[in-house]
Amino acid sequence: MTRYVCVWVPNWPLAAAVSEGVTDATIPAAVHDSRSLIAVSPVAVRRGVRRSMRRRQALAICPDLQLIADDAARQARAFEAVMSGISEVIALPVIVRPGLVIADARGPERHCGGALPLAERTTGAIIEASGAEGYVGIADGILAAILAARTQRIIEAGASAEFLSSQPLTALLSAAIGPTRIAETRELVNLCARFGIHTIGEFLGLSRSAVATRFGASGLAAYDLADGRDVVLPHAAPHEGDVSVGRDLDPPVTTTTAAAFLARTLAEQLAERLAARHCTHLVVLARTVQGSEYERTWVVSSTDGGVALTPRDVTDRVRWQLDAWLTGRGEAPPDGELAHLQLRARGVGLGSGRGVPLWGKTRAREGGERVLTRLQSLAGLDNVYVVLPQGGRDPRGRALVRPAIASTTVARTEAGPWCGALPGPAPTTVLDRRIAVTLRDANGCDIPARAGELGWMESPRHYRLAAPLAGVPREGEVLEWAGPWPMHERWWRGHGVRVYLQLVLAQAPPLLIVGIADTWRVEGSYD
Repeated sequence: MTRYVCVWVPNWPLAAAVSEGVTDATIPAAVHDSRSLIAVSPVAVRRGVRRSMRRRQALAICPDLQLIADDAARQARAFEAVMSGISEVIALPVIVRPGLVIADARGPERHCGGALPLAERTTGAIIEASGAEGYVGIADGILAAILAARTQRIIEAGASAEFLSSQPLTALLSAAIGPTRIAETRELVNLCARFGIHTIGEFLGLSRSAVATRFGASGLAAYDLADGRDVVLPHAAPHEGDVSVGRDLDPPVTTTTAAAFLARTLAEQLAERLAARHCTHLVVLARTVQGSEYERTWVVSSTDGGVALTPRDVTDRVRWQLDAWLTGRGEAPPDGELAHLQLRARGVGLGSGRGVPLWGKTRAREGGERVLTRLQSLAGLDNVYVVLPQGGRDPRGRALVRPAIASTTVARTEAGPWCGALPGPAPTTVLDRRIAVTLRDANGCDIPARAGELGWMESPRHYRLAAPLAGVPREGEVLEWAGPWPMHERWWRGHGVRVYLQLVLAQAPPLLIVGIADTWRVEGSYD
């Protein structure tokens, strides 16, 4: 389980309004979303005003209450000052939303000399950069780190499960990303309450398959989050499988109005390149004429998928970020005009959603989806698997087998050359279990599979299978052969050299065989 550091700035919608000069911290004030209050000042709290109150009710309690409309752009713009302080201590912080930041804690802990010095230095850097009070929490797992930040706690390694077990199930809402996931999580919490399940420990007392069968993808995502699995930050290496668009700016951009127009154009290009696929992170990178670079990473969905990123979502985040940079929030103002802008989507293709064909769904596709749903209802979501293509050097490594729903396994990209890859064609069928086979030369001597002795290997003339294989006799003649192709991967883990051969048989389909640990085995067959 990965250890995370989380920074939470309480009451951020109101703190952003104070920092922008919209209100004063000494008067009763509240931020509303046109329906209810989402942030309340300490002065208003002492007067009896509470979050989630209706505006009319709040004004009845406190007539001189200043009501401020929620403004996402203001929150994001003001939060850049906080991010500049966090970046002084923590490398690669990720914005979950303005007011909430998360990052891998292992590197910063080593750099600062421990969890407590890391929390102290981060808090001090935020106060120095923005004047805001940031709460820092460190724990194993995303949810535990977020909840630890709300109480300014450091959870020892291995103690997150005990810490989470007593937390109310409503705590899942603190890590939900996007309105769709928030609504689904709230519905899950309400339904569990009707069943008498009120804490995370009671929720984890259910089996994962039972939760998946009853609540579907949203329930499984909530279960994985409560169980400490990484459902916010992807495991894919940076830039692996990324989709990016960029543009050199001529003339350079100096105003937020021009930057917003450019952001819309690039957002549409990025959405087109994603082609209805999901991504988990949006990276905004700007470079000035003088060569200075500014970069921020935003979480746009969890790794279980959700709603595909729309051009409007991208435009909003890019516009907020450029507005903060061009107006000099946080860091010093750009040392020149913006000369280049790049948008990069990370964690692409992790969602469970599938794009809609140009002419709508076909009967075959609808039938396949019905069969998949039926199998999941009979066997459970965890017991139905799908096979996806991925990058690799051998046929077995190019197939990724994963659960059909809510899997956080990241497929390796197929793009780019795979040095040392086995030449084509690929076998039509790859066996689930390899079958041992013996090769003999013209003199009837066994041909060893040791890689170091393949230089003198003569043409194989005969084979014998240790077990029957469909369509292939137990013994037969070898007409032609190709190879050998040695392959040595993960030598640092003690894996030995594998040797591949292609055989054309007299009265059977061609075979692909592999030599492992002095033994030849059938890897697959060709049509």
